[in-house]
Amino acid sequence: MAVTRELNGIDLDALDESYRLMGEKPHKLKEHWWKARVRWAGGFKSKVTTRNHQFLVDEPASVAAQDEAPTSVEYVLGAFGACLVTGFVLNAIKRGVEIWNLEVSLEGQTDNPLTFFGLEEEGHSGYREIIAKLYVQADADRETLEEVWDKTVRTSPVGNSLEKPVSIRAELVVM
Repeated sequence: MAVTRELNGIDLDALDESYRLMGEKPHKLKEHWWKARVRWAGGFKSKVTTRNHQFLVDEPASVAAQDEAPTSVEYVLGAFGACLVTGFVLNAIKRGVEIWNLEVSLEGQTDNPLTFFGLEEEGHSGYREIIAKLYVQADADRETLEEVWDKTVRTSPVGNSLEKPVSIRAELVVM
């Protein structure tokens, strides 16, 4: 019976195999398009489908919604935080660091949410600033953990999507 090599809850042999496959066909990753479908579920509610997963998005009761799920901007924070956790675990594994406890706390302030509601024209409704704070207990010194955290933040796909210009092509199809 084979013994599974594991660190931080990740099967290291499976991760090595993933890296091997990525190395064989790097163009497949570089050309990949992520996809989602979002269907209106009444009121301000939406149901999002990505791959074989679904989740609800709603608005707070303060804007006449049901408040049955996080808002889109809350999901952005959550997606960024989850991306940072994933990246930190991955980069820690690459350095042989065992993690005992890990949490990312995020806060964000939007520039001017009144533009979304059509009440003001100045500014934009997106995030102006996001603060991500890592709380970690691990088998490494502070310097190593700072290096892992810096690389994680620098290479985060969600962080890069928030920080760098992204081309958005919005199209309308009338059914």
